[in-house]
Amino acid sequence: MAEYPSLMTLGILLILSPFVKSLMERIGVPALVGYIFLGLLVALTDSQWDISSPLFNNTFTVLAEMGVVALLFRVGLKSHTRSLLAKLPDASFIWIFDVLTNFLLVFWVVHFLLSISLETSLVIATAFSSTSVAVTVAVWGEHGRLNSTSGQLLVDVAELDSLSSVLILAVLLAIIPAIQGDHFAFAAPVGLATVLILLKLLLFIIGCYLFSHYLEPRFTQFNKRWENSKTAMTISVLGAGLVIAALAGYLGFPLAIGALFAGLAFSRDPEAVRTDARFAYFYEFFTPFFFIYIGMQLDPSLLLDSLGIAAMLLLPAVIGKLAGVGIPALRFLKKQEAFLLGISMIPRAEIAMVVIYQCHLLGNDVIPDRLFGAMVAVSVITSIIAPMALRAMQVRPNSKVKE
Repeated sequence: MAEYPSLMTLGILLILSPFVKSLMERIGVPALVGYIFLGLLVALTDSQWDISSPLFNNTFTVLAEMGVVALLFRVGLKSHTRSLLAKLPDASFIWIFDVLTNFLLVFWVVHFLLSISLETSLVIATAFSSTSVAVTVAVWGEHGRLNSTSGQLLVDVAELDSLSSVLILAVLLAIIPAIQGDHFAFAAPVGLATVLILLKLLLFIIGCYLFSHYLEPRFTQFNKRWENSKTAMTISVLGAGLVIAALAGYLGFPLAIGALFAGLAFSRDPEAVRTDARFAYFYEFFTPFFFIYIGMQLDPSLLLDSLGIAAMLLLPAVIGKLAGVGIPALRFLKKQEAFLLGISMIPRAEIAMVVIYQCHLLGNDVIPDRLFGAMVAVSVITSIIAPMALRAMQVRPNSKVKE
C-alpha cells in the first residue's frame, strides 16, 4: 500500500509536466519555473494530507539525482573540449571578470552586510556566479541574433561560467567541513582539503581524458558492431556516463561533476554525439524531476520570509552580471550590445540550482530552509525578468558590433 501514493504522484507529474512545459514556453518563461511550482504544489499537498513516506522521499530523491546526471551530461556532451579551448582567447577576459565580480560582490553583501556565515556565503556566491544560457538564448534566436558576434559571445561566456561554477562547487564541498570547525584555525585544514580535492580532480580529469581518447572510440565501435541499434547505442553511452558519474561519487565529488566530465568524454566522438537526439528522451524524462524535487523541498510556511531574503539577494545578483559582463564586454562590443549581454547573463537557473541542491544536502547548518527558499526564488525571478527585459528592449538583428 505504501507505494500507491508514490506511483500516483509520479503518474500525475508525468501527465502534467509536458503541459507545464508548453504553458511556460507560450508565455515566454523557462520550463524550470513551472516545474518548481509543480514541486511546490506537491509540497503544499503533502502539508495538508501527509502523502509522503520514506518510499515516497527515496523515489523522488533518486529521480532528482538522475535529473542532475541528465542535465550535466548534456551540458558536457554539447561542450566539446577543443571548442571550449578555442573560445578562451575572446571569451576568457569577460568570463574571468564576470566570475570574480559576481563571486566577490555577492559574497561581500551576504557575509558582511547580511552577516551570514562564511560557508553559507561561499555557497551563495558560487551559485550566483553561474548563469543560464538556455533562458535567454531563445530570445536571441527569436530575433535572429544568435549567430551574431554578440550572440556567440553570450553562448561562449555562459558555457565557461557553467563549467567554472561546477568546478568551484567541487572544491567548496571539500572545504566546507573544514570551515565548519574552528574558524580561527581552519586555514591549514582548508588548504589541505583544497590541495587534496584538486589533486583528485586532476586525476579524475586525466582518467576521463584517457578514456575519451583511447577507450571511448573502441567502446563506441564495439557497441555499434554488436548491438546494431541506435537505441541500444544510446543506452550504452548513458550506462557509461552513469558509471563515470558514480566513480566521481566514490572520489568524493557530487554526481554533477562526474556527469559533466562523462559528457565531455563522449563529446569529441561524432558517433557518440549523434546519440544526443535520442538522449533527449532521457533528458526530457528525468530533468523535470530535478526541478520538481527542488520545489518539493520548499517549506510553504517559510515562503514569505524567503521572499524577503530573496529581495536582498536579488540586487547584487543583478548588478553583478550587469557590471561583471557589461563592463569587460565594452572591449568587444558597443554600449547597447554590452548592456544586452549583461542582461542576458542575469538568469541563474540550471547550474545555480545544482549548486543550491548539492549544498542543501549538507544540512540546515549550511543552507537553512529560509535561505534555500530565497535562493530558489532568486533563480526563478532572474529567469523570468531577463527574457522579459530582452523582449521589451527588442534585441534587433541590425544592432552593430565594434569592428
